[in-house]
Amino acid sequence: MKQTKLLTHLLLLVALLAVTVGSQEDKNSDRKQSSQKKTNHEKVDWMAYDVGLTKAKTEDKHIFIDFTAEWCGWCRKMEKETFSRPEVIEMLNTNFVPVRVDGDSKHELNIDGYKVTEKDLMRFEYRVSGLPSYWFLKPDGTKLAVIRGYKPAEYMMEAFEYIKDYKYDTTRTETPDKKEKKKD
Repeated sequence: MKQTKLLTHLLLLVALLAVTVGSQEDKNSDRKQSSQKKTNHEKVDWMAYDVGLTKAKTEDKHIFIDFTAEWCGWCRKMEKETFSRPEVIEMLNTNFVPVRVDGDSKHELNIDGYKVTEKDLMRFEYRVSGLPSYWFLKPDGTKLAVIRGYKPAEYMMEAFEYIKDYKYDTTRTETPDKKEKKKD
């Protein structure tokens, strides 16, 4: 009899504990979902170079290119510490066309009928000699600036703001919201 009572109490305790833990997991899940709704993005929506060029022209957005390779330790550090930050993810996915180019890839890109591998694009078109390297392009594909090496999120956010707001273009008379690009 004592064993049955003890077993019953033990089962009730386990059931109560399971309900409490499940309830806590639901709350954590709700918090995570509401946090994701704020940023709309869990990670950077990287795309191929040729696809990114077309999208940038269509959407009139700057291009941000991440030249990387699987073996690159500093590239992995950037991915883990900088490109995983919510503010960086939001900035790139909202205001830029984020492009990733694998410097070891022989994947062939089709750029206006011209075929080139990602590896050759990196080496010959952008002359990247060290990784990681990041290029900013205007919406029409014109090269703007390069950043080399590991950079913390704060540094990258300043660069993103500078490019996004066309601060490099001293001929602009209005903010990017107005979409007027140059004086006549």
